[in-house]
Amino acid sequence: MKFDLKGYNIDNLLKTLYVRKITLFNVQKTGRNQVSFEILEKDYKKVKRHIANFKVKQTFSSIKRFPKFILANLGVVVGCFIGIIFGIFASNYTWQIMVYGTEELSNGDILAVLSENGVKKGKINLQTSEEIEEILLNHYDRIAQVSVIREGTAIIINLSEKLVYNEIEFQPITAKYCGIVKEINIVTGTTNVKVGDYVNVGDVLVLPFNINSNGEKVSVMPIAEITGEIFAVSKCEMKKIEQVLVKTGRVQKVYKYKLKNLNLFSGKSKNSFALFETNVYNENISGLVPLNRDVYVYQELETQYVERDFAVEEANLVQKSKEKAYENLPVGTILTEKSETSIVGETMYAITTIVVNGEIC
Repeated sequence: MKFDLKGYNIDNLLKTLYVRKITLFNVQKTGRNQVSFEILEKDYKKVKRHIANFKVKQTFSSIKRFPKFILANLGVVVGCFIGIIFGIFASNYTWQIMVYGTEELSNGDILAVLSENGVKKGKINLQTSEEIEEILLNHYDRIAQVSVIREGTAIIINLSEKLVYNEIEFQPITAKYCGIVKEINIVTGTTNVKVGDYVNVGDVLVLPFNINSNGEKVSVMPIAEITGEIFAVSKCEMKKIEQVLVKTGRVQKVYKYKLKNLNLFSGKSKNSFALFETNVYNENISGLVPLNRDVYVYQELETQYVERDFAVEEANLVQKSKEKAYENLPVGTILTEKSETSIVGETMYAITTIVVNGEIC
């Protein structure tokens, strides 16, 4: 380890280091008040302490420690190097072959045919997508159309068979939320929207077909990830005067007697309330015989008109609109949240708008 020192106490410092039996190598005076030397790593802390005591400026270079670090961690360095090389090499391999659209045909048979023609998992496949399509069309008369897509280390095969009564129909991907499309990642299928489009719930985002090398439409199962800014809007209202039902406090009970589960008779046939709320429970009458009865409790209700104070109820109405808005949101990062109220005639409205960054489909 090398030190470069500068100061007025250089000579005294060197004498002290010799007295302390600290071995110095390659001692060179580069100026009147400058010196450079090398030491053993085990003496590093001692030298640093003495340098601080003599108040000299110093810089040191650890460049000679680098080879020792490499040697001490040679296995780790070699492992990292091999890992990087393997990662680059492995990215050219095919690790997954996915087949969609089969009905009568077997996915296993299709993979076996591809393997016989040199297209298999765990190896570098040099065949183009068009060549793989040709292999399948030449081998299977039952295949009407086929589309092959390479996605990273995967080969995705979508096909449709020549079926008379069981033709495959894939459904398009539609929007689950309202929002603005910000990013489109299509695996299979044909996009029906572009970045910047505003979509409503139910709008078709990805069509269930690809265009093969012959320019023909091939029915496929659409697979895609479409994200954007999702809007959730909730509107709640409150009338100035509302009709509500309240309990009067009057109660009537009707009893229906049973022997086990056999109905015997009823006490009072029915209650006389025009508006009521009902609660039912069962109770035993005798501990000697299985005699019990169902008790119907009728609580009378009446209509009353309540005048709301908008100034008092405004916060509750806003909170209600927020809760409803969050119920319609997917998991994602909330970008903005805005609530506002307005009064039109005898009605107050609270509208909450929340924007979330998430998956639209």
